Amino acid sequence: MIEVKEPKRRIPLIGTIRGLGTVGKYVFKKPVTVQYPEERQVLPDRFRFRIFLNLDECVGCTLCEQVCPNQSISMQKVERENPRNKRKIYPDVNFGTCTVCRNCQEICPTEAIYLTKEFETSRTRNSFTYSPEELAMKENEVIK
Repeated sequence: MIEVKEPKRRIPLIGTIRGLGTVGKYVFKKPVTVQYPEERQVLPDRFRFRIFLNLDECVGCTLCEQVCPNQSISMQKVERENPRNKRKIYPDVNFGTCTVCRNCQEICPTEAIYLTKEFETSRTRNSFTYSPEELAMKENEVIK
């Protein structure tokens, strides 16, 4: 003969009391929301976002393009006098697909490409691509 166990009876108010306890813990705490851009949080020391390019140091080796996992970096020909860059090719970056993985910074042999702490890179155009000249400028100098 199979013995059937009855399910445990639940006390109906226990769940409600637990829910009220959870709400009560957060009622008197300061809200986490920050009113950006009036208030700004302190960024961690290791935070990096915008890619910067030193045109004088770039040798056009295409290592940054090869190591980019999302193919966000492509090489573009720029007519510019630089004895170190004989092919006259420089990286341009599509920030729409860039994951800021820092692989380009780590593989660059001349440290010409590196990430900075700027993260306010909004654009009004429908393009997130930065040309080599725009990568060499500060963000407030770039025409948006």
